[in-house]
Amino acid sequence: MNKKVIVAIVVVAVVVLAVVLGMVFLKRDKQDENSELNLQELNTTISAMAPFDEMPTMEIDQETLEAVCGISSDIYEEAIGKMPMMNVQASMYLIIKAKDGKVEDVKSKVEDYATKQENIWSTYLPDQYDLVKARKLNVVGNYVYLIISESADEIEKLINK
Repeated sequence: MNKKVIVAIVVVAVVVLAVVLGMVFLKRDKQDENSELNLQELNTTISAMAPFDEMPTMEIDQETLEAVCGISSDIYEEAIGKMPMMNVQASMYLIIKAKDGKVEDVKSKVEDYATKQENIWSTYLPDQYDLVKARKLNVVGNYVYLIISESADEIEKLINK
Protein backbone atom coordinates (compact mmCIF):
# COMPACT_ATOMS: atom_id res chain seq x y z
CA MET A 1 0.00 0.00 0.00
CA ASN A 2 0.99 3.53 -0.60
CA LYS A 3 2.21 5.58 2.42
CA LYS A 4 -0.31 8.32 1.66
CA VAL A 5 -3.21 5.83 1.79
CA ILE A 6 -2.02 4.39 5.13
CA VAL A 7 -1.60 7.86 6.62
CA ALA A 8 -5.07 8.85 5.37
CA ILE A 9 -6.62 5.73 6.91
CA VAL A 10 -4.90 6.38 10.25
CA VAL A 11 -5.98 10.03 10.26
CA VAL A 12 -9.60 9.09 9.48
CA ALA A 13 -9.56 6.40 12.19
CA VAL A 14 -8.22 8.84 14.78
CA VAL A 15 -10.83 11.47 13.87
CA VAL A 16 -13.67 8.93 14.04
CA LEU A 17 -12.41 7.66 17.40
CA ALA A 18 -12.16 11.22 18.77
CA VAL A 19 -15.71 12.03 17.63
CA VAL A 20 -17.15 8.83 19.15
CA LEU A 21 -15.35 9.36 22.47
CA GLY A 22 -16.45 12.99 22.56
CA MET A 23 -20.08 11.97 22.05
CA VAL A 24 -19.84 9.34 24.79
CA PHE A 25 -18.42 11.81 27.32
CA LEU A 26 -20.91 14.52 26.37
CA LYS A 27 -23.78 12.09 26.79
CA ARG A 28 -22.43 10.93 30.18
CA ASP A 29 -22.07 14.53 31.43
CA LYS A 30 -25.61 15.34 30.30
CA GLN A 31 -26.95 12.24 32.05
CA ASP A 32 -25.23 13.24 35.30
CA GLU A 33 -26.69 16.76 35.16
CA ASN A 34 -30.21 15.75 34.20
CA SER A 35 -30.47 12.34 35.80
CA GLU A 36 -33.79 11.71 37.45
CA LEU A 37 -33.99 8.82 39.85
CA ASN A 38 -37.24 7.01 40.47
CA LEU A 39 -36.99 7.13 44.24
CA GLN A 40 -40.05 5.00 44.93
CA GLU A 41 -38.79 2.24 42.64
CA LEU A 42 -35.34 2.44 44.27
CA ASN A 43 -36.93 2.29 47.72
CA THR A 44 -38.80 -0.88 46.81
CA THR A 45 -35.69 -2.49 45.31
CA ILE A 46 -33.35 -1.58 48.16
CA SER A 47 -35.91 -2.61 50.81
CA ALA A 48 -35.93 -6.11 49.33
CA MET A 49 -32.14 -6.41 49.63
CA ALA A 50 -30.18 -7.71 52.62
CA PRO A 51 -30.07 -6.60 55.38
CA PHE A 52 -33.18 -4.43 54.96
CA ASP A 53 -35.38 -7.40 54.09
CA GLU A 54 -34.30 -9.17 57.29
CA MET A 55 -34.32 -6.48 59.99
CA PRO A 56 -37.03 -4.30 61.49
CA THR A 57 -36.76 -0.88 59.88
CA MET A 58 -38.67 2.34 59.78
CA GLU A 59 -39.16 4.69 56.87
CA ILE A 60 -37.26 7.96 57.01
CA ASP A 61 -40.06 10.44 56.45
CA GLN A 62 -40.01 14.25 56.47
CA GLU A 63 -40.41 14.45 60.24
CA THR A 64 -37.63 11.91 60.88
CA LEU A 65 -35.35 13.58 58.36
CA GLU A 66 -35.67 16.89 60.14
CA ALA A 67 -35.36 15.43 63.65
CA VAL A 68 -32.46 13.08 62.93
CA CYS A 69 -30.49 14.94 60.25
CA GLY A 70 -31.65 18.51 60.68
CA ILE A 71 -32.76 18.65 57.05
CA SER A 72 -35.79 20.89 56.64
CA SER A 73 -38.23 20.56 53.77
CA ASP A 74 -37.21 23.92 52.32
CA ILE A 75 -33.93 22.46 50.93
CA TYR A 76 -35.14 19.19 49.40
CA GLU A 77 -37.89 17.98 47.11
CA GLU A 78 -38.12 14.30 47.89
CA ALA A 79 -36.42 11.74 50.10
CA ILE A 80 -36.49 8.01 50.76
CA GLY A 81 -34.72 5.87 53.27
CA LYS A 82 -34.86 3.27 55.96
CA MET A 83 -33.17 3.09 59.31
CA PRO A 84 -33.14 0.36 61.95
CA MET A 85 -35.82 0.37 64.61
CA MET A 86 -33.36 -0.93 67.20
CA ASN A 87 -29.86 0.28 68.01
CA VAL A 88 -28.15 -3.04 67.39
CA GLN A 89 -27.67 -2.51 63.66
CA ALA A 90 -26.24 0.50 61.86
CA SER A 91 -27.47 -0.41 58.38
CA MET A 92 -29.51 2.35 56.76
CA TYR A 93 -29.90 4.24 53.53
CA LEU A 94 -31.01 7.69 52.62
CA ILE A 95 -31.44 9.26 49.17
CA ILE A 96 -32.47 12.90 49.00
CA LYS A 97 -33.35 14.98 45.96
CA ALA A 98 -32.14 18.47 46.84
CA LYS A 99 -33.83 21.56 45.51
CA ASP A 100 -31.88 23.44 42.84
CA GLY A 101 -28.92 25.20 44.40
CA LYS A 102 -29.27 23.30 47.71
CA VAL A 103 -27.19 20.19 47.00
CA GLU A 104 -24.25 21.36 49.13
CA ASP A 105 -26.58 22.28 52.01
CA VAL A 106 -28.14 18.80 51.95
CA LYS A 107 -24.77 17.10 51.57
CA SER A 108 -23.37 19.02 54.54
CA LYS A 109 -26.29 17.93 56.75
CA VAL A 110 -25.93 14.30 55.64
CA GLU A 111 -22.18 14.42 56.30
CA ASP A 112 -22.86 15.77 59.82
CA TYR A 113 -25.33 12.94 60.44
CA ALA A 114 -22.83 10.33 59.16
CA THR A 115 -20.10 11.72 61.41
CA LYS A 116 -22.45 11.51 64.42
CA GLN A 117 -23.21 7.90 63.50
CA GLU A 118 -19.52 7.11 63.32
CA ASN A 119 -18.98 8.65 66.77
CA ILE A 120 -21.90 6.71 68.25
CA TRP A 121 -20.85 3.35 66.81
CA SER A 122 -17.15 3.81 67.63
CA THR A 123 -17.83 2.81 71.23
CA TYR A 124 -20.47 0.19 70.64
CA LEU A 125 -20.44 -2.80 68.27
CA PRO A 126 -17.17 -3.15 66.30
CA ASP A 127 -18.74 -4.88 63.27
CA GLN A 128 -21.37 -2.15 62.97
CA TYR A 129 -18.73 0.53 63.44
CA ASP A 130 -16.83 -0.97 60.49
CA LEU A 131 -20.00 -0.66 58.37
CA VAL A 132 -20.39 2.99 59.33
CA LYS A 133 -16.75 3.74 58.51
CA ALA A 134 -17.20 2.08 55.08
CA ARG A 135 -20.29 4.14 54.31
CA LYS A 136 -21.04 5.50 50.85
CA LEU A 137 -21.88 9.20 50.80
CA ASN A 138 -21.99 10.89 47.44
CA VAL A 139 -23.83 13.21 45.06
CA VAL A 140 -25.36 12.36 41.67
CA GLY A 141 -26.94 15.36 39.99
CA ASN A 142 -29.31 16.85 42.57
CA TYR A 143 -29.35 13.66 44.66
CA VAL A 144 -27.37 13.12 47.84
CA TYR A 145 -27.15 9.60 49.20
CA LEU A 146 -25.84 7.85 52.29
CA ILE A 147 -25.59 4.09 52.47
CA ILE A 148 -24.47 2.15 55.51
CA SER A 149 -24.75 -1.54 54.70
CA GLU A 150 -22.84 -4.63 53.76
CA SER A 151 -24.67 -4.23 50.41
CA ALA A 152 -23.46 -0.62 49.98
CA ASP A 153 -21.57 -1.29 46.73
CA GLU A 154 -24.60 -2.99 45.16
CA ILE A 155 -26.95 -0.21 46.27
CA GLU A 156 -24.58 2.46 45.00
CA LYS A 157 -24.55 0.77 41.59
CA LEU A 158 -28.37 0.92 41.49
CA ILE A 159 -28.27 4.66 42.21
CA ASN A 160 -25.58 5.36 39.62
CA LYS A 161 -27.26 3.43 36.77
